Amino acid sequence: MKATGKWVSIAVILMSVLFVSQLSFAAYNHFGDIDSANFRSAYPDRVGTKLDSCTTCHSGGSYTSGIPPKTTTLGSCQWCHYITEYGEEATSANLLQTLNSYGLAYKGAGRTTVALGAISGNDSDGDGFGNQAEIAALTYPGDATDDPTKVPAPSRVISLMELEEMPSHKQFLLMNASKSDDSFTQYSGVALETLVKAVMLDSAMDITVYSPDGFATYHPFYLSANPNTYHVFGVYPPGTFYYNERADIAIYPPDPPNYPTGGWCDYSSSSAADRENSDIIFNPEGLKMLLAFKRGGEYLTPGVLNPQNKLDGEGPFRVVPPQKNPGWPDQRSSSTNQNVVWPYDKNADHNAGFSSRTVTMIKVMPLPPGTTDINTMEAGWPYVDEQKIVIYGSIDTYLVDKLNTSLDSLIETVTAAPNAAFKVKSSKNALVNKIEAIKKHVKAGAYSGALAKLKEDVLKKTDGYLSGAVDANDWVKDLGVQQQLVSEIQIIWVMLVLVGA
Repeated sequence: MKATGKWVSIAVILMSVLFVSQLSFAAYNHFGDIDSANFRSAYPDRVGTKLDSCTTCHSGGSYTSGIPPKTTTLGSCQWCHYITEYGEEATSANLLQTLNSYGLAYKGAGRTTVALGAISGNDSDGDGFGNQAEIAALTYPGDATDDPTKVPAPSRVISLMELEEMPSHKQFLLMNASKSDDSFTQYSGVALETLVKAVMLDSAMDITVYSPDGFATYHPFYLSANPNTYHVFGVYPPGTFYYNERADIAIYPPDPPNYPTGGWCDYSSSSAADRENSDIIFNPEGLKMLLAFKRGGEYLTPGVLNPQNKLDGEGPFRVVPPQKNPGWPDQRSSSTNQNVVWPYDKNADHNAGFSSRTVTMIKVMPLPPGTTDINTMEAGWPYVDEQKIVIYGSIDTYLVDKLNTSLDSLIETVTAAPNAAFKVKSSKNALVNKIEAIKKHVKAGAYSGALAKLKEDVLKKTDGYLSGAVDANDWVKDLGVQQQLVSEIQIIWVMLVLVGA
């Protein structure tokens, strides 16, 4: 990892951190932030740990909306964005809402290195452990649910090689940004729903994904009315390909800083070449939230910190949510020229801003009882270099029992399907027998053999819907039943990759 011209070995956290100071706020370790330097000066042995982040002094929050009322909970980064409208409505009152009990104590003591020492003997979160003891144990002094009695949450490190062995999902979509170029492009990787369902416990409810610069994005499992969240499970509505040469940066190159004459959308993807304006973007599997590792068929460029201490690049992994409310590529918010075909619309779906780049960590929440967040070093720059990602929290690290349960569930799905869903009535029993054979391979620990049989003997008999029609070798002729079976098969596929690794 290269930063400001020097090689460094620790994770640098840049996550948005908001401290009250003349109604201004700055990102963690960005220009104007004094608090990260104060913490590192007071606790140099905690640099690069989970405490070297905004969460030490800040917390998330919740709001209620809709009829009937529904509560939405956000992490600290998105909570700050929500209550301040990205700084446009920042006030002393709402910025104070972002501070936890430790952050309030630090601010009240003077917001200096000396202040940190002055409150070290306090128990800011009231959990029975002093701030100094919590920091020594790598637990949050401002979070009563995190204390030195906890053990690290279950975790699993997954490599790019393992992800490439999992079922692939490819999708063309609009990445609509607020302040930078929009683009129509194609990403490929693993549907995040498939990966999460393969490892999660029944108690799991949502996830937060992290980049090594500290950027964190919360994602609920299911569709929410909140425009600032994108769901993990289920498909997104089809998009539309919008083209206008005035927006095309190939015809009108961007001319910063005010962009008065330049374009704002990149149409250079080969997947965009034969599309016409207003073409519907169709995907047989639907648009899904994606853990991507390729764009346009090429591996994502690994992220690095530039001389301004900001993240460049997007790989090895990027979480890519499609638009919940599909629209056209609108002009940059920073452009002085809004007299264009698609001027900036603050209410448009700017999904690119919620598409975390260089993701190294996926936290499945809530954390199991008695566990604490893992050390953020496990989600830092070494994993970028090693092309790995950490998934942790409410997950099953053993998976064999879950795998057998899933195979039994697949048998039940086949058995429950109507006979009319099969080309030949006897195919139903034959398909069940093939799944039973896979179970025998699992019992023997022959996971690679089990995966080969799953793909050859089961998936190929049920996967016609992926191409939009029943294949000649399909045993199942009902595309709806096929879709249900393939969804379960892909989750089992992921489990077999992970237990065999």
